[in-house]
Amino acid sequence: MMLNCPRFERPREKAICNGIETLSNQELIAVILRTGNKEMSVLNLASLLLEEIGGFQALKDVDYYQLTKIKGIKQAKAIELMASIELAKRMQKENTKRFVIKEPQDGYEYIKHKLMFEKQEKVILLCLNSRLEIIQEKLLFIGSGDASMLETKEVFQHTLRCGANRIILIHNHPSGNPAPSVEDELITQKIKEMADCLEIEFIDHLIVGNHCFYSFASKKIYQNKED
Repeated sequence: MMLNCPRFERPREKAICNGIETLSNQELIAVILRTGNKEMSVLNLASLLLEEIGGFQALKDVDYYQLTKIKGIKQAKAIELMASIELAKRMQKENTKRFVIKEPQDGYEYIKHKLMFEKQEKVILLCLNSRLEIIQEKLLFIGSGDASMLETKEVFQHTLRCGANRIILIHNHPSGNPAPSVEDELITQKIKEMADCLEIEFIDHLIVGNHCFYSFASKKIYQNKED
């Protein structure tokens, strides 16, 4: 029930107008709970929940029985809230297992099974943080031809959006030969120049072939017969 709350102050409307990140802890919980009851609004129910379990930090350890003891929290609300908490826990675990790329071989090992036997060319952007951990992987292009079809601005739109300060570009040659074409050379130079202007480190551009790859940073082809 939200009858006593102006529409622009309701959590869902506030999230839509101002962004989900503007919601307080209480409001985020209210969005998950969705409704209150005859005695209290959903915001009041969220506030009561936090009070009963001992504060926001206690959410990570709350269980089903604790939740269902709270007046106004029944089975459905308890399960929905626990599902949201579990998702947050799993995302946190994923963040602690980020893949680190310190050399060309690392990038190849990370991506080879996704690109090696593709029949179409794919261009993938890896966005890294200052610790050389992959924080986002983005498929930029699928098609025939070459990497010159790639729009340079698209590379940096994704890079800036996720807050990365280092990038690696990777694409495959369906022919199996990773030797760079003239077009590959040109797009690499173009991205390097733009990265320099934006103070983003362009670590490497890898071309994946059949059990081998080319690194623009090393300027050589690596053979990997053990794949």
